[in-house]
Amino acid sequence: MKNNYKMTMYACFIGYIVQAVVNSFVPLLFVTFQTEYHIPLTQITLLITVNFVIQLVVDLLSAGFVDKIGYRASAIIAHACAGTGIFLLTILPELFSNQFYGILLAVMVYAIGGGLIEVLISPILEACPTDNKESAMSLLHSFYCWGCTGVVLLSTLFFVWNIALEDSCPNLGAFAGS
Repeated sequence: MKNNYKMTMYACFIGYIVQAVVNSFVPLLFVTFQTEYHIPLTQITLLITVNFVIQLVVDLLSAGFVDKIGYRASAIIAHACAGTGIFLLTILPELFSNQFYGILLAVMVYAIGGGLIEVLISPILEACPTDNKESAMSLLHSFYCWGCTGVVLLSTLFFVWNIALEDSCPNLGAFAGS
Protein backbone atom coordinates (compact mmCIF):
# COMPACT_ATOMS: atom_id res chain seq x y z
CA MET A 1 0.00 0.00 0.00
CA LYS A 2 2.85 2.43 0.77
CA ASN A 3 4.24 2.09 -2.75
CA ASN A 4 0.94 3.41 -4.12
CA TYR A 5 1.60 6.71 -2.34
CA LYS A 6 5.25 7.22 -3.34
CA MET A 7 4.30 9.15 -6.47
CA THR A 8 1.96 11.33 -4.40
CA MET A 9 4.78 12.05 -1.99
CA TYR A 10 7.14 12.91 -4.86
CA ALA A 11 4.48 15.21 -6.31
CA CYS A 12 4.24 16.95 -2.93
CA PHE A 13 7.99 17.50 -2.90
CA ILE A 14 7.82 18.97 -6.41
CA GLY A 15 4.90 21.13 -5.26
CA TYR A 16 7.08 22.79 -2.67
CA ILE A 17 9.75 23.41 -5.29
CA VAL A 18 7.08 25.11 -7.41
CA GLN A 19 6.12 27.19 -4.36
CA ALA A 20 9.75 28.26 -4.03
CA VAL A 21 9.87 29.30 -7.69
CA VAL A 22 6.68 31.32 -7.30
CA ASN A 23 8.05 33.19 -4.28
CA SER A 24 11.71 33.63 -5.16
CA PHE A 25 12.09 34.01 -8.93
CA VAL A 26 10.64 37.48 -9.52
CA PRO A 27 12.74 39.17 -6.80
CA LEU A 28 15.81 38.01 -8.73
CA LEU A 29 14.55 40.04 -11.69
CA PHE A 30 14.09 43.35 -9.87
CA VAL A 31 17.22 44.92 -11.40
CA THR A 32 16.19 43.66 -14.83
CA PHE A 33 12.74 45.21 -14.42
CA GLN A 34 14.33 48.51 -13.45
CA THR A 35 16.88 48.58 -16.26
CA GLU A 36 14.95 46.96 -19.12
CA TYR A 37 11.44 48.24 -18.44
CA HIS A 38 12.24 51.35 -16.34
CA ILE A 39 9.84 50.24 -13.60
CA PRO A 40 10.28 52.33 -10.43
CA LEU A 41 11.06 50.65 -7.13
CA THR A 42 7.63 51.55 -5.74
CA GLN A 43 5.95 49.42 -8.41
CA ILE A 44 8.49 46.62 -8.03
CA THR A 45 7.73 46.35 -4.32
CA LEU A 46 4.05 46.21 -5.21
CA LEU A 47 4.70 42.95 -7.11
CA ILE A 48 5.76 41.15 -3.94
CA THR A 49 2.93 42.69 -1.94
CA VAL A 50 0.34 41.61 -4.50
CA ASN A 51 1.85 38.10 -4.64
CA PHE A 52 1.53 37.55 -0.90
CA VAL A 53 -1.84 39.27 -0.50
CA ILE A 54 -3.33 37.08 -3.23
CA GLN A 55 -1.77 33.99 -1.66
CA LEU A 56 -3.31 34.91 1.70
CA VAL A 57 -6.73 35.54 0.15
CA VAL A 58 -6.56 32.22 -1.69
CA ASP A 59 -5.54 30.54 1.58
CA LEU A 60 -8.65 31.94 3.25
CA LEU A 61 -11.01 31.17 0.37
CA SER A 62 -9.69 27.68 -0.30
CA ALA A 63 -11.33 26.27 2.82
CA GLY A 64 -14.68 26.81 1.12
CA PHE A 65 -13.95 25.14 -2.18
CA VAL A 66 -11.13 22.60 -1.82
CA ASP A 67 -13.35 20.07 -0.06
CA LYS A 68 -16.06 20.57 -2.71
CA ILE A 69 -13.88 20.06 -5.78
CA GLY A 70 -11.32 17.77 -4.18
CA TYR A 71 -7.64 17.91 -3.36
CA ARG A 72 -6.52 16.40 -6.65
CA ALA A 73 -8.43 18.91 -8.79
CA SER A 74 -7.27 21.75 -6.54
CA ALA A 75 -3.63 20.64 -6.81
CA ILE A 76 -3.91 20.48 -10.60
CA ILE A 77 -5.44 23.96 -10.68
CA ALA A 78 -2.69 25.21 -8.35
CA HIS A 79 0.11 23.94 -10.55
CA ALA A 80 -1.64 25.08 -13.73
CA CYS A 81 -1.93 28.61 -12.30
CA ALA A 82 1.68 28.63 -11.09
CA GLY A 83 3.01 27.36 -14.42
CA THR A 84 0.80 29.64 -16.46
CA GLY A 85 1.81 32.66 -14.39
CA ILE A 86 5.52 31.93 -14.82
CA PHE A 87 4.99 31.43 -18.56
CA LEU A 88 2.99 34.66 -18.81
CA LEU A 89 5.87 36.45 -17.12
CA THR A 90 7.89 35.77 -20.27
CA ILE A 91 5.36 37.17 -22.75
CA LEU A 92 2.97 39.63 -21.09
CA PRO A 93 5.43 42.48 -20.46
CA GLU A 94 6.00 42.74 -24.20
CA LEU A 95 2.26 42.72 -24.97
CA PHE A 96 1.42 45.70 -22.73
CA SER A 97 2.40 49.28 -23.49
CA ASN A 98 3.24 49.57 -19.78
CA GLN A 99 5.28 46.44 -19.06
CA PHE A 100 4.52 46.65 -15.35
CA TYR A 101 0.90 45.69 -15.97
CA GLY A 102 1.96 42.58 -17.85
CA ILE A 103 4.28 41.56 -15.04
CA LEU A 104 1.59 42.33 -12.45
CA LEU A 105 -0.98 40.18 -14.26
CA ALA A 106 1.49 37.27 -14.46
CA VAL A 107 2.25 37.64 -10.74
CA MET A 108 -1.46 37.57 -9.94
CA VAL A 109 -1.96 34.34 -11.88
CA TYR A 110 0.96 32.50 -10.30
CA ALA A 111 0.05 33.84 -6.84
CA ILE A 112 -3.26 31.98 -7.10
CA GLY A 113 -1.32 28.79 -7.70
CA GLY A 114 1.11 29.59 -4.90
CA GLY A 115 -1.72 30.18 -2.44
CA LEU A 116 -3.35 26.88 -3.31
CA ILE A 117 -0.07 24.99 -3.10
CA GLU A 118 0.48 26.48 0.34
CA VAL A 119 -2.73 25.02 1.74
CA LEU A 120 -2.81 21.74 -0.18
CA ILE A 121 0.59 20.11 -0.12
CA SER A 122 1.14 19.58 3.61
CA PRO A 123 -2.29 17.98 4.21
CA ILE A 124 -1.87 15.75 1.16
CA LEU A 125 1.47 14.45 2.42
CA GLU A 126 0.10 14.15 5.94
CA ALA A 127 -2.66 11.88 4.60
CA CYS A 128 -0.17 9.51 2.93
CA PRO A 129 0.52 6.33 4.90
CA THR A 130 4.20 6.55 5.77
CA ASP A 131 6.27 4.93 8.47
CA ASN A 132 7.55 8.20 9.87
CA LYS A 133 5.29 11.20 9.26
CA GLU A 134 7.57 13.62 11.11
CA SER A 135 10.56 12.91 8.88
CA ALA A 136 8.37 13.00 5.75
CA MET A 137 7.02 16.42 6.74
CA SER A 138 10.52 17.69 7.56
CA LEU A 139 11.75 16.47 4.20
CA LEU A 140 8.77 18.12 2.50
CA HIS A 141 9.52 21.50 4.04
CA SER A 142 13.21 21.19 3.16
CA PHE A 143 12.19 20.99 -0.50
CA TYR A 144 11.07 24.61 -0.32
CA CYS A 145 14.63 25.53 0.68
CA TRP A 146 16.07 23.34 -2.06
CA GLY A 147 13.71 24.99 -4.52
CA CYS A 148 14.89 28.46 -3.49
CA THR A 149 18.49 27.35 -3.78
CA GLY A 150 17.83 25.89 -7.23
CA VAL A 151 16.11 29.06 -8.43
CA VAL A 152 18.99 31.23 -7.27
CA LEU A 153 21.63 28.87 -8.70
CA LEU A 154 19.97 28.41 -12.09
CA SER A 155 19.14 32.11 -12.39
CA THR A 156 22.71 33.06 -11.52
CA LEU A 157 24.07 30.64 -14.12
CA PHE A 158 21.67 32.07 -16.71
CA PHE A 159 22.63 35.67 -15.91
CA VAL A 160 26.36 34.86 -16.05
CA TRP A 161 25.89 32.99 -19.32
CA ASN A 162 23.82 35.85 -20.76
CA ILE A 163 26.45 38.44 -19.78
CA ALA A 164 29.23 36.29 -21.24
CA LEU A 165 27.23 35.87 -24.45
CA GLU A 166 26.66 39.62 -24.72
CA ASP A 167 30.37 40.29 -24.12
CA SER A 168 31.49 37.77 -26.75
CA CYS A 169 28.82 38.78 -29.31
CA PRO A 170 28.16 42.51 -28.87
CA ASN A 171 26.05 42.69 -32.04
CA LEU A 172 23.73 39.93 -30.88
CA GLY A 173 21.16 42.48 -29.71
CA ALA A 174 20.81 43.85 -33.25
CA PHE A 175 19.87 40.38 -34.53
CA ALA A 176 17.49 39.69 -31.67
CA GLY A 177 15.51 42.85 -32.38
CA SER A 178 16.52 44.79 -29.28
